[in-house]
Amino acid sequence: MASQAAADTLAEFAAINTAIHRILIHLAKQSPNPSAFLSKELECGLEEIGKSNYWGVSLSQQEGLIETARKRYADMIGSIHPD
Repeated sequence: MASQAAADTLAEFAAINTAIHRILIHLAKQSPNPSAFLSKELECGLEEIGKSNYWGVSLSQQEGLIETARKRYADMIGSIHPD
C-alpha cells in the first residue's frame, strides 16, 4: 500500500492530468483543423519533453524517464477525439 504522501501525490497528478486533457480537448474543438492542432501539439510536446532536465534523476536514468514521459504524452494526445 502506498504511503499517504504518495497517494496524495498521485491524486494531484491525476487531477492535473485530467485538467490538461480536458483543456486540450476544448482547444482542439476550437481549432479549424483539430487533427492538425493535435499533431502540432504532439510534435512540440515531445520536443519539449526531450529538452527537460530532471533534477535529482541521474543522467543514466533520465533517458528512460524521458522515454516514459514521451509515451504517456503521446497516449494522452492520441486519446483526444474532439468530434
